[in-house]
Amino acid sequence: MPLNYQIKDGIEYAKDPGVSYRTEKGVRKKGAVYLGRVIDKDKRLFYNKSRGVFHYDEDTRTFSEADQGYLELLKADKKEHRKQREPRSRKIILDFGDAFFIDTLIKSIKYDTVLQSIGCDNTDTLFSLLLYYIITDNANSHAETWWEGSYASVLYPKAQLNSRRISEFLKKLGEEERQRKFFEAHISWLKENICNDPAILIDSTGLPNSIHFPLAGISNHNGIISREVRMTTVVQRDSGFPMMYRLAPGNVVDVSTLTRTVIILSIFGVNTDMAILDAGYYSDGNVDQLYDAGIDFITRLPEKNWNTYSEIKEKCLPDLMKKENLIDFNGRYVYMNSCEVMIGSKKNHTAYGYLGYDVDRASDEIHKAIEKAPDRKTTLEAMHNKIQESGLFEIISALPFKNDEMLPAYYVRQLAEQYFDIGKGISRMIPLRVHSEESVKGHLMLSQMAATINVYIQQKMKKYYDNREDILMSLRNQKCEVYDTKIVTREGVRTANEYYKTFDIDCPKFIQRKNGQLVPKYDIADAFVNKV
Repeated sequence: MPLNYQIKDGIEYAKDPGVSYRTEKGVRKKGAVYLGRVIDKDKRLFYNKSRGVFHYDEDTRTFSEADQGYLELLKADKKEHRKQREPRSRKIILDFGDAFFIDTLIKSIKYDTVLQSIGCDNTDTLFSLLLYYIITDNANSHAETWWEGSYASVLYPKAQLNSRRISEFLKKLGEEERQRKFFEAHISWLKENICNDPAILIDSTGLPNSIHFPLAGISNHNGIISREVRMTTVVQRDSGFPMMYRLAPGNVVDVSTLTRTVIILSIFGVNTDMAILDAGYYSDGNVDQLYDAGIDFITRLPEKNWNTYSEIKEKCLPDLMKKENLIDFNGRYVYMNSCEVMIGSKKNHTAYGYLGYDVDRASDEIHKAIEKAPDRKTTLEAMHNKIQESGLFEIISALPFKNDEMLPAYYVRQLAEQYFDIGKGISRMIPLRVHSEESVKGHLMLSQMAATINVYIQQKMKKYYDNREDILMSLRNQKCEVYDTKIVTREGVRTANEYYKTFDIDCPKFIQRKNGQLVPKYDIADAFVNKV
């Protein structure tokens, strides 16, 4: 029989009503089972004190074990629920500047159209959570406390930000249909408002997660063993803005994700013509696919591709250390020489190999080798080989570049690394505090949105010494006073006013509350509605 559900004090509980049978006195039921608190109705996950977290099959009326990691979420939700039941005094002084600034910026650059396209039931929760992801780097368990003291609670009064509601919301965001709507809208916004260049950067990073679910796998990346979700990210080359992410278990190697990533990009209207790749994506199979599709590429060549690596080294090394091959790249001195090579599974594609010798890197590697030599009892022959190899690296390209043009062309890929720095740091990509694939995707959707706004802010502030943290800290210090009909902004400090000016945002003197609408007002005369 179907399970019975009941909501008590805002928390949903379930029970199996048992089997119905008829007696002389009417219909009776037997075998009723109290299941306890609902964790996930669709997956039939429940919690009670005797069993902990468990799965229940109402057809067979059997119990099975489930991930006990949900207990952590329950504890946080219990605290939030207890807080909800306590009477709260209405706050009349709120943090204003940071929420107002970010919300206005999102709408001024038309990124709100991306949020609206996702199709959320509660857009107040979506907008509030995005502000929270941009403004703070705290765990989601603190979101409601932040919201209560922020102007965001006035902007989006219907937001539901307790731990359980956020968990449910992230799962809905992570549904495949919403993910696709987001990527389609985000990429369209990027092409229309930022840059329409189809050249891309592709890189991957690990997102540690010790919770057992299908996307968490054991990864051995550069010798580091961890349980993680592997995220492939596409960044637009000319703008540095993120375009799309894809997820795979941690035990899926990077080389296998390249072609499908490019295919999915094409579905969203990006006809890739140039790809700058991390070394982990290089393989004969991928080379063949890229050439056949007419996609040019640049990537560092790993030493494990020994035949091609040795050929480039043999051709370029004799003339490498010549004066005409010395390059000054952002204060980094590198010797660079190039040659033509044939690559691919049948060695039928013409490419261009570049052998580089990084002077500073060579010095560091030799110094480290000398320090370790006594402990490891390194032979003179081994030390000689280490000195010979130190500082050498290889890059391979489908297009010919002059020797002094290769490093600037290749190191554009640092934009991808900078995006990961932003995403994992100020945009809260990690740590993952979620228990399902949908929740991971919902969390990462918000992280990409937040990173997009943070990239925009950082690029706008490039010519200034101030950074994003300075901006938001200064703006948060601007408060507002909440009245029934008006919200009066307090005077902003000089630095806050400079940020408003830099981003072409006008700070209102007060905000009129009328018929559920918030109307910014900039003149004192607007305050005297009854004045003749």
